[in-house]
Amino acid sequence: MSMSSSELKHILRKTDFPFCARETLVRVEQICASQSVGRTSGSKHVDLTMEIISEFVFCEIDRRGGRKRRLNCIQELQLLEVLCDYFAYSGNSNDAVRNTVFMSLFPPTHTERSRLLTKLVSMAISTKNIPVLTATGIWMQQLGCTSKFSLDLAQGLVKDYFVLIPKAVSGLQDLPQLAPQFTANFLTAVAEMYGVVEKRQIFSPPPETLLEVITQWVSDNPTLCLAALLVNLHLSLPLGGIPMAAITPFAGLFKWCVLAPLHYASPSGGTPGNNSDIPTSDQKSSESPLYSHLHLALLESLLECYSPSPGLHHTVTPARENMVLAQHLAAIAEPISRWLKEFSKTEDEVARSRGETALHLALDRLAQVIQVALVTHCVYGNIQELLSQLELLPENRLLRIVIKTHRS
Repeated sequence: MSMSSSELKHILRKTDFPFCARETLVRVEQICASQSVGRTSGSKHVDLTMEIISEFVFCEIDRRGGRKRRLNCIQELQLLEVLCDYFAYSGNSNDAVRNTVFMSLFPPTHTERSRLLTKLVSMAISTKNIPVLTATGIWMQQLGCTSKFSLDLAQGLVKDYFVLIPKAVSGLQDLPQLAPQFTANFLTAVAEMYGVVEKRQIFSPPPETLLEVITQWVSDNPTLCLAALLVNLHLSLPLGGIPMAAITPFAGLFKWCVLAPLHYASPSGGTPGNNSDIPTSDQKSSESPLYSHLHLALLESLLECYSPSPGLHHTVTPARENMVLAQHLAAIAEPISRWLKEFSKTEDEVARSRGETALHLALDRLAQVIQVALVTHCVYGNIQELLSQLELLPENRLLRIVIKTHRS
């Protein structure tokens, strides 16, 4: 930069909030753009970027570096509007620069900004601000869609759109078309969020509205779950940035579909886990048919990557060969075994009959998942270990056929 850091801060301090935030974003973009072409580098510019963002965008520190009081509600709204407008109209900067600015605003070292990030993304969804959603999708992938940061964001969005204001879901129908990578990474985070529960439970059902929207998304957009795999992150990251591997939502969502019958047939009546931070669906005595619809839609999505070629051969798009990790599929077996251990203590004949029916439905679904995933060559990792884990499950005709077929 042509001016010193003290000169830049002196200029920014002449402007009141929220205008200083707007001017700071422009200055941060200039710094990031210089770094992207190799004109500037080093920790000094990173430190300067973090300092002016903290003081003039989020107003976390004063000019002496001391802590300031949190922004009030009106100031937060003003800041969110500034951020949305900046990303929506920063047409002169390329994707890498915009994403660098976004990741500078919300680094994992500033976890207290996660609350504002949730509000920003929620506003971006409601206003269809594609640049913010695109940057968020890349941010989630770089930090890990199953990391605490991504899970906190997903949890906040679920509360905003599916718990507090469930009528707002009507505005989510076109989200997969507007921001496919963000939507796919959101699905991965949500699948993880409801897939990890207390040890005494095997499944924590998502809110019915969330399940309904996800089912529609996957049904109407067969390639949605692949979206994060099809993005070339090299073009969207700063100079020297290392793209993180994408995790698809397949294994997590399949886990929902496989475990749902067992959850609703459990002796405890399907009581959700005790993690009160995660919104769950209302108590129900039977499984929603949406799980069956979602299961079918996911299987059809796997088949999308398996394209017949002339003759006897088939092709698999290279980017889609690493769609599902064998270890993630194998992990579905453990809660089934845990459920069976608890179910074996049940003495009521009606409950036992109901449980046995649910168990075979769950195993049938799991067998279908394994068969389609292996036939379409979507599984990577230790497949033989996966089959070994499946062999430990209770007897099921379809599952045994699948294991035997792929063992040979």
